[in-house]
Amino acid sequence: MKFHHIPSPHALIAFEAAARCASFTAAARELGVGQPAVSHQITALEEQLGHPLFRRKHRGVSLTRAGQELFDCISVAFGQIDRTVERIKTRRSARLSVGTDFAFASFILMPHLPEFIARHPDIEVNVVTNQTGRFTADQNIDIEISFDHHRPEDVMLIPEQVTPVCSPTLLEARGHPKNIADLRHYPLIHLDDEIDHRWFNWESWLRTAGVRETGPLYGHRFNTYLLVLSATLSGQGVALGWTALLQQHLKTGQLVTLGDVTLGSDRGYVLSCRSNTHRQEQINAFLRWMRELVAQTAA
Repeated sequence: MKFHHIPSPHALIAFEAAARCASFTAAARELGVGQPAVSHQITALEEQLGHPLFRRKHRGVSLTRAGQELFDCISVAFGQIDRTVERIKTRRSARLSVGTDFAFASFILMPHLPEFIARHPDIEVNVVTNQTGRFTADQNIDIEISFDHHRPEDVMLIPEQVTPVCSPTLLEARGHPKNIADLRHYPLIHLDDEIDHRWFNWESWLRTAGVRETGPLYGHRFNTYLLVLSATLSGQGVALGWTALLQQHLKTGQLVTLGDVTLGSDRGYVLSCRSNTHRQEQINAFLRWMRELVAQTAA
């Protein structure tokens, strides 16, 4: 489509600035050009339209009827162009920062992240991790995925489901426990929790399973779940397995469950969104994808 009647963009820009500022001089200053250049562009525009657009006064200018009509149209059009350009620039340059803990990033997010990138190649994803999955406001995180209780404003992704797991070698050597309480006599692998026992540890899991007296529970201790998993895979002991995190290990037989008791709680991996209107489109896209991923994983 050809637009035969649209004047020079330079003339329209000069006109819009002069009309808004009510001054050729102020418009020239805003546009970074000389006042004669603005005057020349507007004179050429008036000649093209065949109507005066301004009333020249001793101090400044005011719009004629034709000038007001043109200014109203240009203001709407320029506003739409500006918002569209901003939206495109934001989308093309958006870096979506996702904060989570080491385990969720390693076992769920990173193996599947290429799927999201392939679906949304215009969104750059910045993954930030720490032990807790919690981040302060000044860390510029758009989406936080942490293990916690579910708040009304959050999205529950994966409820906590925990069962004892070990390597096939250890199971072959020790066999299945006679009962839940018998697990106390197996070599246990502990995750040291310095954040108020937000997830099950061996003591709380056994109590929830009905073991009244656990006594001292010995075994190796590690401060990250990645180390716990590494020790478990190498046959060093029995660990508590968060089934959503270890599905691939259980599916391939690298790990096996020890017994048939799986316990849940009202906690789990929850997703919370920070307020960021410039990236809301990207945040919504990630949220939809994460929900699909969790549903597929659960299935």
